[in-house]
Amino acid sequence: MTGDSVRAALSQLGDVLESLRERLGDESGQERQPDRDAHALDIFQEILSVPPLGLPPGELFGLAMDRVSRLLAADRAVLFVLDDTTGRLVPRSGRGFRRDDLESVVLDPGEGLVGRVFGEKRMLTYDAAGEPPVRDPFAERFPMRQGIAVPVRTEGEVGGVLFAGRQELGAPFTTTDVLLLLVIADRVGSSLVHQRLLERRGDHIAHLRELRGLVDANLPAREPREILARASDAACRLAGVRGALALAGSAAGHIGVLAGAGLLASVGLERVRADDDVLVEGFGADGPMAIRDLQARRPVRPSLFEEEGIRAALLVPMRARGRVVGLLCLADPEPRDFAPEEIESALMLAALTAGALETERQLGESRHALAERDAEQADLGRGERTRVLAAFGAGLTRELHPVFATLLGRAQLLLARAPNDPLREGLVALEEAAWRGTDLLQRVLGLAEADQRGAVAELPVIAQEAVSFARARLRAAAEARGAIEMSADLGATPPVEAGATALREAIVGLVQNAVEAMPAGGTLSVRTRGHDGGAELVLVDTGEGIPPEIRPRIFDPFFTTRPGHLGLGLTVAEAVVLRAGGRLEVERAGAGGGTRVTVWLPAAGLRPAAPAQEAVEPARPPETGARPPAARTGSVLVVEDEEGIRTEVLDTLMAVGHRVEAVPDADAALARLGQGGIDVVLTDLALRDRSGLHLASAVKKRSPGTAVVLLTGWGRRLHEDRLRESGVDVMLVKPLQPDRVREAVADALQLRRPA
Repeated sequence: MTGDSVRAALSQLGDVLESLRERLGDESGQERQPDRDAHALDIFQEILSVPPLGLPPGELFGLAMDRVSRLLAADRAVLFVLDDTTGRLVPRSGRGFRRDDLESVVLDPGEGLVGRVFGEKRMLTYDAAGEPPVRDPFAERFPMRQGIAVPVRTEGEVGGVLFAGRQELGAPFTTTDVLLLLVIADRVGSSLVHQRLLERRGDHIAHLRELRGLVDANLPAREPREILARASDAACRLAGVRGALALAGSAAGHIGVLAGAGLLASVGLERVRADDDVLVEGFGADGPMAIRDLQARRPVRPSLFEEEGIRAALLVPMRARGRVVGLLCLADPEPRDFAPEEIESALMLAALTAGALETERQLGESRHALAERDAEQADLGRGERTRVLAAFGAGLTRELHPVFATLLGRAQLLLARAPNDPLREGLVALEEAAWRGTDLLQRVLGLAEADQRGAVAELPVIAQEAVSFARARLRAAAEARGAIEMSADLGATPPVEAGATALREAIVGLVQNAVEAMPAGGTLSVRTRGHDGGAELVLVDTGEGIPPEIRPRIFDPFFTTRPGHLGLGLTVAEAVVLRAGGRLEVERAGAGGGTRVTVWLPAAGLRPAAPAQEAVEPARPPETGARPPAARTGSVLVVEDEEGIRTEVLDTLMAVGHRVEAVPDADAALARLGQGGIDVVLTDLALRDRSGLHLASAVKKRSPGTAVVLLTGWGRRLHEDRLRESGVDVMLVKPLQPDRVREAVADALQLRRPA
């Protein structure tokens, strides 16, 4: 109540008191009671002086009744107040009743004297000696001779009833008694209004705290499901409803995520229908849509809320940037109206939730874009690393092949002339060391794997060879490690465009890595299948797994955690797979440990076009038995820019009677060839001024009858068609062995055509 309304009420009561004085003074036929009237006026003044805004309604009623009960001769008095939750009248305070008895009294509006006063909004009296009244549960429970009940008004409505009764028969209630009760009812009504205002203020503060809590919870940093769950919980508290449901989507048929609270906590996406009339209207509404009673709508098909026993609903569309991003639904199992402050709270909550969902969507798009960019950068980095490693392998080959060739050739020449066993033992050790170095070099050269356009391989066949090889090694080392069970599910796949030799070496390396990761035994499964327009190989082991701290380095060359290993297995495998246009992924197999390696290669013919590259991958030459020296000798021109190798070849050929000359480059070789008398040209592939293949082609043009022997470290991975087109007759693979040098020249002399 405002100050003006309080002053108006006090003025009106003053007029009533003044009128009462006049009536008491002019009444004829009645005995004056100056002492009682004066006492009544004092009580009036005392009650009116009590501020109704400072006391709870029950306490104010108790103070007033303590003062008037003797004047009214009322030994029973009670204040009934409407319970908003149940819609029934419950006692708030009383006099002349035991507390336990009073708390058990609950009346419906219209029931008995008290209920009629509440429903009819007017004062009524009760007299047990009069006509039998309508059944009154309150009077039956607490018998009285006389009673009077007046309504307690709050903000233009009746919010309660004040009742006073006498168990003993006395004089009828006078006008003064009625006025006293009306004054008390007015004071109590003002207190009720003030209390409700305080409760609303407390509710508003609680709502603001609830909304602030949602803001402080940093909703945009959470997943949509969690955002909606928090919004649903907050909706139940803000509006005082029994259930809430928050949906993310643009329409009833396009719901992506939902979360419920209270009575709707168990609702899942499968329950949402695209033709649900209530949801369709909610998503399409321009503002909040309040439904007092869903059953009064009489739909053709019950909505989701009716199926859950909901009667009242408030639906608020959630909008962000002018578009609907969801729907907030508040629900109760009984019909009810939603107060303006409840609707405003729901609007604020819907706006906050919509903003959080929109921000989360933008963050998700940003994260996705960054992830794609990181993946692109990673692919570029891996491709660049492969290119650098290829260049590294090729350069290392050029520098180290002559060294090992010289060491191995000289060791073998000296070994053939060694006079005693101790010297021969030392030379054998030197030869073995040279072979080990050559083998290491061959593995490094895997980094420079040729991009073999047109070569086709069958992934299941190669995987079977790798598994068979691993099983053979496991049987040989059965006593040194725990039992390892290997299973292979090699389903059919489309052919892939890759070099079979390089791919075989890569897969064998991956299988060996998996086996070595299980020193105490375990299980290794190998599976192939057609996938995503290509062929996929998956290896899963139950071994030690890869620690997170070293995962970023597993593809780095020469990085290893196992003593005695070179750390080139994964590096070479990745280079082979990338050059074939595929991808290689290594990840944790599961919560129990282990590692999963996935290799994917595109089907043959589906690789993107790329410039052809020179073949650079070497292979160790097969070991063959020595043949007797050739009986025929000839004139041999050796073209080699490395002096050590050049001298070794000269000594090897001259020892069996060949006439040998040597030059360091192709220009000198062509100049000497022009003078005639050369049967065989033995040239290195990598000369300073041009390729040995170009020199072979020039030799065939100038002297078709001259045979050409190509000396190379690249092995059989040089394509035979390319060798034949260049004019190469015999290929001699580094590192050199004296017997193989002599055999190659002998073969070339046999192939030489007469001039």
